[in-house]
Amino acid sequence: MTARIDEVAPDFYRISLYVPDFDLQFNHFLIKDEEPLLFHTGMRGMFPAVREAVARVIDPATLRWISWSHSRWTSAAP
Repeated sequence: MTARIDEVAPDFYRISLYVPDFDLQFNHFLIKDEEPLLFHTGMRGMFPAVREAVARVIDPATLRWISWSHSRWTSAAP
């Protein structure tokens, strides 16, 4: 699985992984800043590809924030 990296705005990157088995594209977003943020880390099996993509932009050890939008709690929201 190879990630595609696009800089969609200055220091704002989309990391896309296409999974042909599901015919789905998964997007992750990296903000390169004094305190870098990775939004959406993907499924466990995607970790090596996402980490390698992040490493092409920044040193993964410098990530300060990791966030996501999918959780069980969102289904309970009104």
